[in-house]
Amino acid sequence: MAILRLSACASLAFAPPIGSTLAAQDLGVPAERITRAATLGEGEGVVVLSVRSELYLEEPLDLYFALESAGDENGTDAIVRVERRQGAFAFGNDTVEYRPRGYRLPAGSYRLLAHGIDCAKVPAPDERCLIERRGIIGRIEISRPSRGYGEDAPRFEVREGAVTYAGDFALTARNSVEWSPVPAEELAKLRRRFAGLEAGPAPEIPEGFRLKYGLRARSFQDDRGRRY
Repeated sequence: MAILRLSACASLAFAPPIGSTLAAQDLGVPAERITRAATLGEGEGVVVLSVRSELYLEEPLDLYFALESAGDENGTDAIVRVERRQGAFAFGNDTVEYRPRGYRLPAGSYRLLAHGIDCAKVPAPDERCLIERRGIIGRIEISRPSRGYGEDAPRFEVREGAVTYAGDFALTARNSVEWSPVPAEELAKLRRRFAGLEAGPAPEIPEGFRLKYGLRARSFQDDRGRRY
């Protein structure tokens, strides 16, 4: 299994296999966002998605998506990671705003696998991350916003030479990632950039993962010391 990290640093490539255990120190291979269809390689497509959070992100929020093995619904070929963090110059929580980005990915079916903040691993289904922090007396163990998801999680398909609009994945105060469509005006610029590509299929979103309430920006004080 390989881990890929989606960020704005370098070109996308599969990391070498690291076995069935996800190494805590392996944060994946950075990947450059794609802004022009002309930079697609063979066997690649584009996914456009947004990541938001109503929790204040003291540390970056990571969303993990599993590239599923063809013909094996329980198999995983690789894991990709998408990151969202507070703006460096933001006054308060700016992560409730939509931020659609295009990413170049190998063609295949991807499933939402987990989310985590300050986690040393990819959480298993319904698992939470625990970290140690210095307390008044010694060290204390606290939980972080995190959760793994099972086979009933949202999926999207990336097709070679096509663009898939996968929607918005938002971390809510319920410590769950919930999906909603990205408003058309937020996608207008990216639709123009990828107008020459065929349209990929719509994402598959189970009803239980659909966002039913608007996001409310929470502050650092709202979320400091909460248990998840």
